[in-house]
Amino acid sequence: MARRLVKSASAKKGNRSRLGGKAVRSPVKTGLRFDAFTLKLIAIAAMAADHIGALIYPEALWLRVVGRLAMPIIAFLLVEGYHHTQHLGRYLLRLLVFAVLAQPIYRLVFPHGLNVLFDLLVGLCVIWAAERIRSRWLVAGLLLVVSFASFYITLDWWHLGVLMVFVFHSTRGRFGWTVAALGGLLLANAGLFAVVSARTGDPSYQLINFINLGCMLALPLLSRYNGQRGRDCRYLFYAFYPAHLLVIYAIRPLLERAGYGF
Repeated sequence: MARRLVKSASAKKGNRSRLGGKAVRSPVKTGLRFDAFTLKLIAIAAMAADHIGALIYPEALWLRVVGRLAMPIIAFLLVEGYHHTQHLGRYLLRLLVFAVLAQPIYRLVFPHGLNVLFDLLVGLCVIWAAERIRSRWLVAGLLLVVSFASFYITLDWWHLGVLMVFVFHSTRGRFGWTVAALGGLLLANAGLFAVVSARTGDPSYQLINFINLGCMLALPLLSRYNGQRGRDCRYLFYAFYPAHLLVIYAIRPLLERAGYGF
């Protein structure tokens, strides 16, 4: 009986959000479906491709486009984790600990900024806070302040990663709204940085934020999510993230001496 009560309470927690997000519906039992573990593997592969493109083959823009699959999948799974966890404090602490541990390796590879685990940590804090704020205007103000702060403290994805987490949270269970909200966010972001590029004369702002439109390619995969966790490898991403950066950092000079890559 006690076990049934715990499961019932857990189901109610995952079934709705004050911002309007609902639980992901039970899967239609036809066609190809992905559990959370499979989606995580896809995100890991895409992230590796993205960093190989950024650090070894910068002219291969297709690697950066493939890499855009990673952040939407990771943000989506973060939100699912938020709605299903029984211990949010442990979830936040785990993100913080691994973000701090990964930071020296990240700075070894990239000259500035914070690694993506900090984006996820801030995103998780934002949706937790937004759930407890009654006014939608205050939520909008919170998002605006956090977006500016994310840009100035140089999160890995600046403001975009945090806002992506919020989009998946606030449209959870309404996939049509997810497509519209994510598409609107990415288009607005691309337009904003096209203006920034024009004003500064630096085309890199425009290029990377147009590449970020490739995040929409993750949506067909997310539409196939079956609502199941799959294999419990919660530490896989945390371990792979700094490890693959170290490997790329180590092999890059070898490839340069051999005449390959950057």
